[in-house]
Amino acid sequence: MSLSALRSFAASVSADGQLRDKLHAATGVDDVLTIAAAHGHSLDKTVLLREQGKALATAEDHQLTAINSWGDALLHAFGSSEELVDKA
Repeated sequence: MSLSALRSFAASVSADGQLRDKLHAATGVDDVLTIAAAHGHSLDKTVLLREQGKALATAEDHQLTAINSWGDALLHAFGSSEELVDKA
């Protein structure tokens, strides 16, 4: 799995409201991986956590306060932070 696979999944989530709702309901990283796999995306847990951590480490405080689920964190980390700001 690569960063491009993560971005591809995030793009799918951004374009699909039902998929986004499923992701927002994810209670942990394993849920995110299961949802991704069910939608044809092969993600690796260690790479996902490492890349997500890197992205979140550089986020502004106001961006982090908008994160309420694993799905929100994934969307923020991989290119959909505008949605989170709009929701806050």
